Amino acid sequence: MTRTALVTGSARGIGAAICSALRNDGLAVVGADIIEHEHEDLDRVIEVDLSLPSECARLIAEAGPVDVLVQNAAIFFEKPIPDFTSEDFDYTIAVNLRANFLLSQGLVEGMCERGWGRIINISSVGARTGGVSNSAVYNATKAGMISLTKNFARNYGRYGVTANALAPGFVESFMTSHVPADLKAHYLSQVPVGRAGQPADIAGVAAFLAGEGASFINGATIDVNGGWVMT
Repeated sequence: MTRTALVTGSARGIGAAICSALRNDGLAVVGADIIEHEHEDLDRVIEVDLSLPSECARLIAEAGPVDVLVQNAAIFFEKPIPDFTSEDFDYTIAVNLRANFLLSQGLVEGMCERGWGRIINISSVGARTGGVSNSAVYNATKAGMISLTKNFARNYGRYGVTANALAPGFVESFMTSHVPADLKAHYLSQVPVGRAGQPADIAGVAAFLAGEGASFINGATIDVNGGWVMT
């Protein structure tokens, strides 16, 4: 039986790499994003605005039975704290955290009925540290994601459904493309392996968590940051 994965934020970067890795492992992959996809490693695409609960509900309905839920979609406003508005706050929470809960809530019962499922949440090293830039609310949502991961792991592990998170460090992608060269060099000087992460580095761990070999890993947050932050 071919299992189905739903990957949010699937259009580019880490999400695109995860789609490719899961498809290479034989899963059918449904991608969900608000922007146009830059790749074809998908069986289906659903355009969706995850800031809206009604759109989350539509995604759940259109995706159908999902065995592996990978929640990668996130937004990041590069604004100093004094400039961060309540509208910025609400939108960040809606996309990065509320959608995470709503999709997990909406899909986990089906996983339980089938006796197998994987919830894989893409958090951030900033959830551990509070962040190194103008990212207070972004990092708060990523810390909240880890807490939700643990709660779903505790409640649904007995039904064959595991929930785990990944905490990437500095990964070369659209979200980090704004970082000036001198600041990037400063960050990378603190990474023991001596390089930035690549989307494939994150995708490989996500694909492992989606497989049978990870069945006894539940409620974990795995640091994928080259040793930048060790927990």
